[in-house]
Amino acid sequence: MNARVRGLLAALGLLLISACAAEAAFFEEYGPGWDSRWIYSSDDKYSGRFEVEAPEGTDNSALKVPEKAKHYGITTKLDTEVDPADGLVLQYELKLSEGLTCGGAYLKYLTATPDFDPADLTDGTPYSIMFGPDKCGATNKVHLILRHKAPNGTIEEKHLKFPPSVELDKGTHVYTAILYPSNNSYAVLVDGSERKGGSLFEDFEPAFNPLEEVDDPEDSKPSSWVDTPKIPDPAAVKPDDWDEDAPKMIPDEDAEKPAGWLDDEPADMPDPESTQPEDWDTEEDGDWEAPSIPNLKCKAAPGCGPWTRPLKPNPEFKGKWSAALIDNPDYKGPWAPRKIPNPHYFRDDAPLGNLGKIGAAAIEIWTMDTGYFFDNVLVASDPAAAAAHRDSHWTPKLAVEAEIKAREEAEEKEKAEKAKAEAQAAESKEGSSKSLGQRIADLFDLPQLAPYKETAKPLLDALEEHAWLPFALLAAPVLLLLGALARLFAGGKKTAPVGPSVRAQKKQDVSVPDDTAPAAVPATAVPKVVPVAEVDGAVADADDDDEPVDTVKLRSRVRRAD
Repeated sequence: MNARVRGLLAALGLLLISACAAEAAFFEEYGPGWDSRWIYSSDDKYSGRFEVEAPEGTDNSALKVPEKAKHYGITTKLDTEVDPADGLVLQYELKLSEGLTCGGAYLKYLTATPDFDPADLTDGTPYSIMFGPDKCGATNKVHLILRHKAPNGTIEEKHLKFPPSVELDKGTHVYTAILYPSNNSYAVLVDGSERKGGSLFEDFEPAFNPLEEVDDPEDSKPSSWVDTPKIPDPAAVKPDDWDEDAPKMIPDEDAEKPAGWLDDEPADMPDPESTQPEDWDTEEDGDWEAPSIPNLKCKAAPGCGPWTRPLKPNPEFKGKWSAALIDNPDYKGPWAPRKIPNPHYFRDDAPLGNLGKIGAAAIEIWTMDTGYFFDNVLVASDPAAAAAHRDSHWTPKLAVEAEIKAREEAEEKEKAEKAKAEAQAAESKEGSSKSLGQRIADLFDLPQLAPYKETAKPLLDALEEHAWLPFALLAAPVLLLLGALARLFAGGKKTAPVGPSVRAQKKQDVSVPDDTAPAAVPATAVPKVVPVAEVDGAVADADDDDEPVDTVKLRSRVRRAD
């Protein structure tokens, strides 16, 4: 919302206030001079001091609680006393900028007395009405307490039963209490919507008007009075087959141990990441033991430890036998003491006239929080005045806060998305920096492979120690496949000889290496010579030419055997 729109809304608010000024007996928005209108209690108990400042993001000043664990007491007198018997409207805004954990954020509307001095405020100062949020422990309510003076002169606090809960978010909320003397009813509004309403005579406790009759305190139940409607049947007999000792649950004999159950694994294990504290003294503290954590192996398994059969209901179980109940023939019904006239009975048909006129408004609280902002306190007789002030003051503030909240949520969302992107980038970087062996080891953290991690540990350790091993394992099948393909395509083909063959050289009587005369060898190393006949046959088979064979050269080519 831009400044121009806020200015227009503020101008509209001023017009509405001017139109309703006569209807508001008191209105405080904590502008200039507020500290001359509001007086601190002189009691040392009230050491807290309010501050006036604009909540973050707004330009409207409000009364702020700046310190926790303090008692605050401050009062302002009304120029004109207000009588609840003429109708009463109480309204103020409250912003819990830092939440409400334990403390009061209500206002007390003090009973008018001629000699009252605001500096004399204490927790015992008489008030006519207390209204507003209060929360601590199990208490979480918007109080509406009416301090009523009975016709007999007794004064008693009347508390609203089942009051609304406090709005605990950090936005500004407006609380309104309306008392209607015409029909003795009330209404509690939060942000202009009714949260609770009804009859003064039905919704407050203790009741404004006591009962006409009460129980006689001197009456007591006769000893012969029977108020038990049912009794065990005296004629009933326990059946002979009734087994009172049969157990309620028995082992299920049809149950089978789930597959994968780890009998030898304990449910817990020492935390492997835990280390002994540096200041651990064995002599004083004893031997240090790592704290236990759930056994990681059990996560993927159906269970760990010794398996026992589950229990099932025993079909034979009947429990303790007891006789059936029958109507008690001596039953006289419930006993109640007789009624007598209430000696304290009175009738007040207009209780709002006995609350006392309101002469001052006070904030008398104790809190364990900070950042409460009180603003736009109103006391009037006409609900229309409260509605006009809500429209002129609270509604524009609500729009500004909605804009601020939307901006903050967008910023938080942007931060969250940025943090998520950075985390994903870091995770991706970390993942890319892992070795292949580490990535294979990570697979065994999956629930399906976790039970086999211990078995695969030697292989995982080898993969971690030798970075080349994973690549070798992956490459081996590829290399074997390539070798097989090579042999497949090379099978059946003969390699062509390089240069003229030996046979061709022999035909041309070209000297070849095997024509060289053998070197002399020791007698002990004379090789065994294959018979010529065998050689001739082999040559005859191998040589399909008709040319004569040079026997001398042929013998020089005979393979020698060791």
